[in-house]
Amino acid sequence: MRFTLLALALASTGFGALRAQDTAIEVNPNRPTFASPSLTTQAGVAEVEFGAQQTQYRDQATAFSTPALLKLGIVKDFEIRISSSGYLRNGDPVDPTVSGLADVSLGLQWCFIHDGLLGTDMAVQATHKFATANAGKGLSTGEADDTLGFFVSRDFGKNHMDINVLEAWLGQPHGTVRQPAATVSVSHTFTDTWSMGGEVYALGRTSVTSRVVSNLWYAAYKVSSRLVLDAGVDIGLNQSAQKYSVFAGLTYGIGRFRRP
Repeated sequence: MRFTLLALALASTGFGALRAQDTAIEVNPNRPTFASPSLTTQAGVAEVEFGAQQTQYRDQATAFSTPALLKLGIVKDFEIRISSSGYLRNGDPVDPTVSGLADVSLGLQWCFIHDGLLGTDMAVQATHKFATANAGKGLSTGEADDTLGFFVSRDFGKNHMDINVLEAWLGQPHGTVRQPAATVSVSHTFTDTWSMGGEVYALGRTSVTSRVVSNLWYAAYKVSSRLVLDAGVDIGLNQSAQKYSVFAGLTYGIGRFRRP
């Protein structure tokens, strides 16, 4: 989800000159976790997602973040993704609260098949996380991470399904550890404006992390083809997961940075 400063910078550059074409922009929202549809942002379009998320952990610790994602449709079926958890504020029942900016990630996504096996769209995504946050405060591991994902999506009438399988290489002081992850998400469109969906996801156990299993549910309101609002709750399903998170955000088509 979502990236404000870059969105404002892009909005103030040459988008007004192409306003006549903006009515054709149709945003492509992602979910607040790592779930992503196979289809990419329209070619020549800049799209931003931004939100706020409050998390309550089982040990009474809390976390607040402003997740952000900027997507640039470079050509048909290929996008560049710049993301961050934004501003972080981590509260602990014993230690002092810490806050600051989160790590920044750069990703690429390519949808290489349309209407393939069983009518599915398929995509691959590669992401590199830069260790830009303050590790001394506990806002980052202080190491870079890399993630490779394979996505499958399909529409069933008013229903949509995404299956994501990912493998992450988490940076450590003396090398990396591999962490598998997977998610299945479904959504249903009730009207031209209202939809809802759910997702079950899991992060695999590693030598430095525990296995996490969780599920989230959300409702979305489509203000226009360029603006979608959503809100929901993410409830942990095992002891290593958070107790719950609540989130709200938006997806907005900023405009075109070049003609299609």
